[in-house]
Amino acid sequence: MWLSFESLGSDSKMTTSESADSPTLYRQDGDVAHIRLNRPESLNAVTPGLYAGIQAGIDRAADADARVVVLEGAGRAFCAGADMQQHGKRERTAKERREYVWRAQEACAAVQTHPLPVVAKVHGYAIGAGAELALSADFILMAENAEIRFPEVGIGTYIGGGATYTLTQRVGQARAKELVLSAATLSGEAAAEEGVVTSCHPERELDAAVAEQAAALASNAPVSMEFAKAQFGRVGAATRDDMLTAEAEALLACMATDDWQEGVDAFAEDREPEFEGV
Repeated sequence: MWLSFESLGSDSKMTTSESADSPTLYRQDGDVAHIRLNRPESLNAVTPGLYAGIQAGIDRAADADARVVVLEGAGRAFCAGADMQQHGKRERTAKERREYVWRAQEACAAVQTHPLPVVAKVHGYAIGAGAELALSADFILMAENAEIRFPEVGIGTYIGGGATYTLTQRVGQARAKELVLSAATLSGEAAAEEGVVTSCHPERELDAAVAEQAAALASNAPVSMEFAKAQFGRVGAATRDDMLTAEAEALLACMATDDWQEGVDAFAEDREPEFEGV
């Protein structure tokens, strides 16, 4: 059953409603938490409530013993970006604009720094803010006929969500600059070839591919994955000696867990390990 978030604040409450009015929905299937952008009538264009729901869902997954998060969109698209109709009304005050921008930045940062691996399932469009959300995930699985694009410079606005960092990490500075400054559109196939996304799949096979990816991640040792994600997040901001020390400390911490012993025993006994996250 999908759960919805009632408020925009950090104390967002959850209900068992599947209300079409809720911009973000949450569901957990075993070890896999699903966060669904739920504004299909606007191709899941972002709003403050949608961003708040993403953060609430991320927090919920961490507290609910999930091992993987899947970020997806309802209807015909993953996310078509900003709600330009709302922007066009010019009704926001300067304070409201600042709050909106920082809510977007914080939601993307929450996905990027979340201890669990996050998989973005991209179909239809991932445009502007939608591309930023997708790039915040650790893995992006995209339909072949989907499109990803950063149109901001062509309409007088600017990219966000840490895209100058996340896109550069994936394709290098020169190509990232070209994609942003040209506002080029990439199909799922082209995006996968360039390394913008993890893989692309025929649209009818995307659900199965995401389920397979999530199941594979969920079968790994949670503590080990958390250390690995945190370490990769430090690349470029730490020296080689810093990384060597951090890796050694993480390895020693893993060796003190029950999961480490389970992994060693399973290898010796030629069986699949059953990790508990402790």
